Amino acid sequence: MTVIVSPSDQEAADQLRDRFRGLLLGMALGDALGAAVQYRRAGTFGRIADLLGGGPYDLPPGAWSDDAATALLCADSLIAMERLDAPDIWRRWTGWRLAGEGSATGQCLGITAAMANALSHAPGLAHDSALDGEALPRVAIAAAVWFADRRLALNKGAEIAQLTHSGMRTVDAARIYASWVVAALEGQAGERLLSTRNEDVSAEGVLSDSAIVHLRTGGWSAAEEIIVEGARKGDAFSVLRVTYAACLLGKTFKETILAVVNAGGHSDMTGATVGALAGACYGAAALPEKWLVVLRDREAIEARADRLLVCSLMKMLGETADIAI
Repeated sequence: MTVIVSPSDQEAADQLRDRFRGLLLGMALGDALGAAVQYRRAGTFGRIADLLGGGPYDLPPGAWSDDAATALLCADSLIAMERLDAPDIWRRWTGWRLAGEGSATGQCLGITAAMANALSHAPGLAHDSALDGEALPRVAIAAAVWFADRRLALNKGAEIAQLTHSGMRTVDAARIYASWVVAALEGQAGERLLSTRNEDVSAEGVLSDSAIVHLRTGGWSAAEEIIVEGARKGDAFSVLRVTYAACLLGKTFKETILAVVNAGGHSDMTGATVGALAGACYGAAALPEKWLVVLRDREAIEARADRLLVCSLMKMLGETADIAI
């Protein structure tokens, strides 16, 4: 079956394609920017504004580390299997761990103890809660595939997070973040993007009402403490707070992501998480071309985003279709 769309539908499809590309490219850019100052304390390094490379793994400029690599491999699996297939994801992650398959450099760089521990078990049997914020970029992939059905998007986001981090707090954080990704792909921004429905999540709000008021009135100076603390901790709810503060106040992708990665700490993780959401919100066309030129495997990432969109549209249609994008 071939789907024929009207000009208005084509415009909407083009916008959605731009957001899908923005999600994957923004994730890779955020990881690559943050990797340069990973584990460093905020204020101890010159402010970064470009893809510098370096960092603890001496990456070349534009190369991304484990957070983008594991998420992009999830995308490859969902595209190939047309479902969330844990053994297939495990096979791809294991190939990355052992031989650098799917990485930006041909090497497995930045694998965390939590991920290494998870890969030593069967899929879904890991119970490690350490640095569970690292699961959020992978949640973005699942949320994108099922974004047309909010309930499924949140459930699949939680399911993919549980492959490596099975605690209930991680599940709650995954559902919240998945709801934000869905909203971004729907075209929401600012506070409307960051709102969550009571039926979507079981956790309390990411930030208290008073903290949100403080953010609105204090601007970036008020956000800095939240962002620096969250980047230092790296747990899922701390990373959500980083994301909330940056995306609430950011007016462009560049402004949003630089506020996050310059906090140091787990800056590749927070960069990938915020980069995916902000990229979906602003779209690929709004990403700095100066950065995209340097980004490793840009064309492959764009092609992957297009295939991911087709996978999502086919699930939306509920049938096999030839979809031109």
